[in-house]
Amino acid sequence: MLGVEQEVSRVIVRCKPDQPLDTDHPARPFRLLLCWLGTVIGCAGLSAAFLHGLSTVSVAFNNQGWLLYSLPLLGLASVWIYRHWAAAADGGMRRVQDAVEGGQTLAPSTAPAIVATTLLSHLGGASVGREGTAVQMGAGIADLCVDWAKPGPGARRMLLLCGIAAGFSAVFGTPLAAAIFALEFVRQRSWGVVPCLAAAFLADLVGRKIFFATHADYRLPVPATYDLEGLGSAAVLGLACGLIARLYLWLSQHEAARKNDQPYARIFFAGVTFSLMVYFYQLQDFTGLGLHVIDSALVEPSAPKIFLIKLLLTGLCVCAGYRGGEVTPLFFVGATLGSAAAAYLSLPLGVCAALGFVAVFAGAGAMPLAGAVMAGELFGWSIGGYALLACAVSWLVAGRKGLYSEA
Repeated sequence: MLGVEQEVSRVIVRCKPDQPLDTDHPARPFRLLLCWLGTVIGCAGLSAAFLHGLSTVSVAFNNQGWLLYSLPLLGLASVWIYRHWAAAADGGMRRVQDAVEGGQTLAPSTAPAIVATTLLSHLGGASVGREGTAVQMGAGIADLCVDWAKPGPGARRMLLLCGIAAGFSAVFGTPLAAAIFALEFVRQRSWGVVPCLAAAFLADLVGRKIFFATHADYRLPVPATYDLEGLGSAAVLGLACGLIARLYLWLSQHEAARKNDQPYARIFFAGVTFSLMVYFYQLQDFTGLGLHVIDSALVEPSAPKIFLIKLLLTGLCVCAGYRGGEVTPLFFVGATLGSAAAAYLSLPLGVCAALGFVAVFAGAGAMPLAGAVMAGELFGWSIGGYALLACAVSWLVAGRKGLYSEA
């Protein structure tokens, strides 16, 4: 029986081929399995609650125009939460990477703090996303379960990656891309994708069927057909997306390098600036996630300036400290860029918008495989070849070091 237990342990917990297993550790496979299930179900439930809450605050923001002017105060509340209630959870994606790669423990407040502050950001219309919430929430829940199971380093690492995959999958509804995202997030290429895949698929299923989570349906009405001209267009679009991703990375990393001695003042004045820009220039479409603009970009041409405005507003909010992440705004940027560029390319407008959607993310996040797989899951596998080419070119042009390399 010991031999069987050891073999099961290898399938569930191994992360590196040369990492020894903890065969004498009290955390046996059954306990690890319970920990894995608890992580997945916890991620599915909290992610669904987060999505329902996000929908509620977004509706409130759209129906109550005055909430835009509350953004500076909501920003102050977010800083206060991390300075006084969840100080041990501060650090964002960098702290999650340290937990996975270096063995540091995540604070119990990690998941509730990021969920609460992301909802505050969206209540005021900040141009932020939700992938940061998904990753930190998933890792935080996994670490709570790890405290109970007390596995060795290899098992703990894999359970944290499963939590990241489960959280991302439950929030975005893309389990295949979520599993690859988890491994690309820590630059880990191994068959450890198997337990991450299982966690991602189960979290997505539980979230949809039990907790009634819903996700956008972007399926293209007409499948893409392949030809050399289309491949050339995909490569050109990937180049453009890579340049935009590189610009965003430069802006965000340049700002992150500046020491922030006054977090309250910084987020307050950024919130005031954002609110005034939205009010005076009528930029309501650029607040929040902007999912309705993405929907529009897939069916009708976008104005060339739209993606630049969203890029700058997102950089302003994220660099100021508003929580949530930047991936969904980058989806917005890429989709509108692709939609605007469609007039000059041979591919249909919907295909160009779909390729831009994933290619900017792939370049900025240094995640070409996750981006290409996400394109297949969201838009249909007929664009898979084009997406792989566009994401690879974008990744190479953006510099191959992304948001999470410098998180």
